[in-house]
Amino acid sequence: MFASITGADKELLSCITRLPSFFWEGNWAEEIHLTICPIPSLQDGNDLTVTRDNTGCRIEYRLPVHLFRGLGLLKEHAEEKNFFINQKMYIPEIGIMTDVSRNSVPSPEFLQSLLDRMALMGLNCLILYMEDVYEIEGEPRFGYMRGGYTREQLRSIDDYAAGYGIRIVASIQVLGHMEKVLRFPEYAGLRDSSSCLLAGSEETEQFICKMLSSIGSCLRSRQIIVGMDETHGLGEGRYRVLNGRRPPIEIYLEHLNRVHALAGRYGLNIAFYSDMLFKYGSEKHTYLDPHMQLDEKTKELIPSDAQLIYWDYYSREASLLNDMLACHRSIGPTVYAGPLLSVSSFCVQYEATWKTAGPALMAVKRQKIPMAYGCLWHDDGAECSDWLGLPGMQYYAEHAYTEGVVDPGSLDSRFLACTGLDAGWFRDAALLDEIPCINPENRWPPNPCKYILWQDPLEGLYDADIRGLSLDLHYRRTAQLLRRDLEEAGENGAFLRVPLALAEVLEIKSALSGALSWHYREHDMTALQQDAAALSELYVRVKKLRRLHREQWMSSCSPFGWSRLDLRYGGLLARLETASDRLQDYLEGRLSKLPELAVPRYTLDRCGDLLGNGIWKVYDKSVSLSDG
Repeated sequence: MFASITGADKELLSCITRLPSFFWEGNWAEEIHLTICPIPSLQDGNDLTVTRDNTGCRIEYRLPVHLFRGLGLLKEHAEEKNFFINQKMYIPEIGIMTDVSRNSVPSPEFLQSLLDRMALMGLNCLILYMEDVYEIEGEPRFGYMRGGYTREQLRSIDDYAAGYGIRIVASIQVLGHMEKVLRFPEYAGLRDSSSCLLAGSEETEQFICKMLSSIGSCLRSRQIIVGMDETHGLGEGRYRVLNGRRPPIEIYLEHLNRVHALAGRYGLNIAFYSDMLFKYGSEKHTYLDPHMQLDEKTKELIPSDAQLIYWDYYSREASLLNDMLACHRSIGPTVYAGPLLSVSSFCVQYEATWKTAGPALMAVKRQKIPMAYGCLWHDDGAECSDWLGLPGMQYYAEHAYTEGVVDPGSLDSRFLACTGLDAGWFRDAALLDEIPCINPENRWPPNPCKYILWQDPLEGLYDADIRGLSLDLHYRRTAQLLRRDLEEAGENGAFLRVPLALAEVLEIKSALSGALSWHYREHDMTALQQDAAALSELYVRVKKLRRLHREQWMSSCSPFGWSRLDLRYGGLLARLETASDRLQDYLEGRLSKLPELAVPRYTLDRCGDLLGNGIWKVYDKSVSLSDG
């Protein structure tokens, strides 16, 4: 703790003293007499100034979050007795979004740990993507068996964040992406299609009112993201039966205006994802069309204070990113949502993240877009822990407080001060997907750690992709690095246990996937004997991975959702057992052939000697082509 603190009211003092123990390690603050002083709101200039003169330190701040960023800077420069730092925010609202609807729901305590570190970074917004994982009074099947947040939990998260000056913003859905609700019979009257609400229905509007009312009563922020993205086939289900055929953009805009009016009843300002608006207006019928022009009549139908969210997680061309933002600005107030690439993987793919986020955030600053955030999406199972996103959060924060380019490689000391962790540990975890043979021309980075893990050991849909790439050597080296990192980190490295266990699994499984079917077709009995031993060791390693993954999940998330991953691990273990038994029967002459290994293998993700051909691979397209 500091020797003294002057200028802090009771609430700020409480938030300073509750900072995690890593912040105080080394007793570096004990000799410092800290004075904090708010900058008048009407005064121009910097948002943050940190001045240290021997044992005295003065932090001048415009908003509470600037104060906590100042504390992070003071920690970073703790060894310096005299220094002066001033900073200005070039992106006024900067934050992250975590997907709490795709299987995993982070516990309030886990979110508090993230918020502690976000505050020291200077991030001022945490967005919770919640399709149905929040409580609505009188709707017991809304979010049923999904582990969602109660209203009391949301209020407690909001209170905790507010102490740091961080807003909690709800991102919900009011049109598409509602399949998890619409699967229940009591919501049949709300259904246009299996995933889309019935627009123009009084029952739908009453339901949306309940959603908006619940969120509005739990969170301080008056901004709410209402989704409306990826509403493909809008108006083609029950809507068409009830109302006849109509242009989908007419249905979309009518619904948007109705939602805008309903939100206004609860004092809420809406933001919505812009993809469908662009697809409807583009001559190419595509989202990424910077030359898309809406006619004036359509523009007039978009509420003037509704924010358009330009989401783009993969584009790397600075000119495209800049032009897309400019096109959005010509329509209305704009927000940028960028990548923290955890989608359909066990890790955050940082090299791919930098390639998109870097030029995009420069364009955001150039065009004075007031809000940007990085997205931790968890499509297809939420296998990746949000903790692995911390270096990306730091990167977004530094862009907000830096006028020019930010080199992610230069942030290690900032990251250590704000998290107590070594950024190199996270870079090593990213090697699960950042293999040496990535196709640089592919828009979507490959996710081999996922499909190598889950693919069937006998049917091997990706055997031809993996063959000849020596990925076993890459994963052996990755495991060595993570083992060293975990030893160095001690208890602070608990989050590395799953990446390490996965690397140890992939070392064996990538070698088997690249060789087993070939050894069989070449009748190489010696190699097949070695493969049988490898299958036995792989079974042991997968069991360890499942146990560690479950421990990580239960320590940070609601237990609901883990069942989905248990079924995946259970299926993999069962198939490994079957593969081992059948291979042993073949080797000992009880079986004359193994038809699964005789089937020719074809490439799915291979491009010459590189991996990455099309979009990332999901579980059900990685395991088996058999269906029921």
